[in-house]
Order: sequence, then C-alpha cells, then structure tokens
Amino acid sequence: MNSTKGNSGDAGAPRVRLADVARSVGLNRSTVSRALSNPDRVNPETRKLVQEAARRMGYTFNHSARSLSNGRTETILVAVPSRGQQSISPVVIDVLRGVFDEANRQSYGVLIREANPGDVSSRAYCALPGGIADGILSISGTAQHMRHTGLTVESAGLPIVSLLTNHVSRQIPSIVAAEEQGLYELTSYLIDAGHRKLAYVSCAPDSEHDVPRYRGFCRRLAESGLEDDHVAFMGGRLDFPGGVVAAESFLALSERPTAVACVSDEVAMGFIRRVKDAGLQVPDDVAVAGYDDLAGAAYNCPSLTTVSQPTYEIGVAGARLLIDICTGLTSASPQLVIMPTTLVRRESA
Repeated sequence: MNSTKGNSGDAGAPRVRLADVARSVGLNRSTVSRALSNPDRVNPETRKLVQEAARRMGYTFNHSARSLSNGRTETILVAVPSRGQQSISPVVIDVLRGVFDEANRQSYGVLIREANPGDVSSRAYCALPGGIADGILSISGTAQHMRHTGLTVESAGLPIVSLLTNHVSRQIPSIVAAEEQGLYELTSYLIDAGHRKLAYVSCAPDSEHDVPRYRGFCRRLAESGLEDDHVAFMGGRLDFPGGVVAAESFLALSERPTAVACVSDEVAMGFIRRVKDAGLQVPDDVAVAGYDDLAGAAYNCPSLTTVSQPTYEIGVAGARLLIDICTGLTSASPQLVIMPTTLVRRESA
C-alpha cells in the first residue's frame, strides 16, 4: 500500500514539505511559496500549476512557520474611533473596506481595535501582547487617544500610519483627504449660486476634521469679502443629533443665512430634517450642503449636495504603505499624502 499521503490525515504518513511541491513542479521554493501565500504576485499559469500540485499532494501552507521564519506576523492592527453606543461611522467603514481589500490582496490579516479616548493606556490602545501585529493603522478619531497616551512610533515599537488625520508632526506617515480645499470649493459653489449670508455648522472647536474644513470655508468667504457676515453654529457631534442641535440655533435667528455648509453629511441630514419639520423648504428657504458623500446622501430628501472624499482609496493606500514599511520595501519617513476631494451637486443646494 502506498503510504505517502502527506497531510491527508494519516498519522503515520510523512508530512509533505514545500520542497516536495517545488520538486514536483520543477520550480524553486521561493516561487512556490509566493504562489501559495501571495498568489497575485505570480503569473496565472504558475499559480494554477502550484496550487493544483499542492492539492494533489495534500500540502497545506504553514502560515505560522512562515511568520516564524521571516520574523513577521503578517497582520496589521487598525485602531478605529469609538462612538460610544453608536455604530462605527460609515466613513470609517468605507476606509476599512479599502484596508481589508488591500490586506487580503497581500495575504495580510487585519485586527480591529476600538480606541476609546477615555482609556489612557497605550498598551490597551495597541493591544499587542506577544507581538501579534506588525504595524498600526490609526483611523480618524483615534488622534485624541494618541494625544492622551503620548503614543509615537518609538513608544509603540511598531510602524504607524495615520489615515484621515495629519500626524506628520508626530513623525507618523499620514494619508488624508483635501478637507480644506473641499470646503473651499463647496463655499465657492454656494457663493456663485448667489448666496451672500452663509452659515457653517461645526462639531467641536478643536476637532481634527472641523479645523481644516472651517478654514477652507472662511478662506473662500474672505476672498469675497463675506467673512464678517457669516454665522457659525456648534452641532456638538458628527452625527444626526448634532445637526438637529445646530438647526435649533438657526431657527431662533431673526435674520437667517440663506445657505448652510455642514461639517459632515450626517450633521447636514439632521439639520435638514429639523428645518423641514419647522416648515422650511430646502433649498428654497435655505440651501444645505454636507461633507463625506455617504451612501445615503443621494437618497436623502432632498438629495444632498456634498463633498466626496476618497475614503476607500485612502484605506487601500494606507494598508499598502504600512505593509510596504513592515516588509522593508519603503521607509517609515513622515510623508504626507493628500488625496483630492470632489464636489457633488445635488438637490439640497
């Protein structure tokens, strides 16, 4: 009886090794390893040849052994911002889609850690006992946590890449959207439409997203000589209730602005809902615009004029950069990558 079933489950059978598969197909071990662990990095013919041989021989790729041999876990940790009892932000979810797709393409695993600004332990932030990840992706909203913990590349002991927030000053490579330019172009659109008294709805004075967006809004107003006439409302949070809070302040004004730019789509949608409940028409009585271009923006009533940011692409680029740093293909120099935004014109403004 032939007893060379490899990994078929026969306890007495010798284990099929990578070298055995390589010898059977006439290729070197590195090519066979690449075909099994990173199939996108070899041509389709080689991939098919190796995978069929591995199945036929009963070979199972040992990812743990590979990690031990190259000193890497081939896993990245993604820190996402906590929103208390709320679901993860749709913006963050879109970034995560890009991260997952790129990590999967490169055969990397992804761990997710929710970062709560109230937790001041860098160990809790990293969640890396025993070194279970090669690097960290810090997504928007985790910056406050990083300020609390004093987390840096050196203190974490791992490479860090920041997404959606600029942390180059902390020596952390960062990939962000052109937030200031996005609000500048949105404000220009509102001014060109004839609006002369505009309002801006913010979330928090020191928000990492509110600051550049409000700066873009004010810069365009200043160019038109309208900066002194604008009104700023505090929504409080980047969500629907935040928009409702701002709308209450708007409705209390005796002389209301004719156009409102909101820090986010969720805030804009909450604002629209409240002013419509009060009997106003959008955009006839007040034009309203947001920022993000969430999936539901086109289905809002009225559909939302907004600024679209390349969240998925930022996730892809962030995962690619971090993996390249982890594998030594590029340095961890504190580079800043700014991806362009796009104005999306719809019914609300």
